[in-house]
Amino acid sequence: MYFSSNDSLEPEDLSLLRRVLEEVCLARNLSIHHPEAEKIAADLVNWYLFGIKEPHRLKSMLNPLDHYDIL
Repeated sequence: MYFSSNDSLEPEDLSLLRRVLEEVCLARNLSIHHPEAEKIAADLVNWYLFGIKEPHRLKSMLNPLDHYDIL
């Protein structure tokens, strides 16, 4: 999933995204340098550029199926 945008990321944006990435990695027991963390970071940036700006919403976008009961 990749969104294209003409928006640029400001230092505050990058700081927020880094904080969310660190929290997600901690919750998943991943090093920030793990290959999976790189994919998570890319997804976070894409969702952010798509318009999802709140940290809790960004985290939820990484696990969309967590909100549904699967039989």
